[in-house]
Amino acid sequence: MAQEPAIQSVLAHRQFVKSAQVLSGIITGIVADGQLHDMEIQMLSTWISANPEVAQSWPGSAVARYLAEAMADGVITPEERAHLLQTLQQLVGSDFAESGAVEPEVAALPFDETAATPLQNSRICLTGEFVYGTRSACERLAEKAGCTPVAAVSKKVHYLIVGTNISPQWVNTSYGTKILRAMELREEGHQIGILRERDWLNLLQQS
Repeated sequence: MAQEPAIQSVLAHRQFVKSAQVLSGIITGIVADGQLHDMEIQMLSTWISANPEVAQSWPGSAVARYLAEAMADGVITPEERAHLLQTLQQLVGSDFAESGAVEPEVAALPFDETAATPLQNSRICLTGEFVYGTRSACERLAEKAGCTPVAAVSKKVHYLIVGTNISPQWVNTSYGTKILRAMELREEGHQIGILRERDWLNLLQQS
């Protein structure tokens, strides 16, 4: 009996990952021609309504919110259409009209180029594989710079640092849960920064 909740949690996560992959495929197909039609918007909204689990976590939650805002008054203005198209293109990490090809990413990561608050005395969480070295080596470097490494993403974390060796399909990886949690916190209004390894190292050198 004690294992049943854990099994249900694993199954729920697998269903979410599967739904996120399908959502990525749908969005990729929609934005491939650089246009967004009413029928495509309605189809995407209908699919999310039929698969509510995908809207429980980022990026599905972001897509659902943007769609709801655009369709709230029953009229999609040119400005709303352009904003929604740009948002969907960013979420799948590609702009087919400019690049001529659709990248196979599940969702692009909105990295922060610079730290909004000083790194010193900040609480950080590391995820992924780092070029700099092992997780322990990165944690020692962080501590030397006055940061406090923690194991999990929470409202108390100031920055999530993502290692350079990250898979394009990060949502399917073991470290993807930390990234998803950080995005959920952002959706809830919490100020958590997401930094690339190289930007984090540059900021540490500057400080």
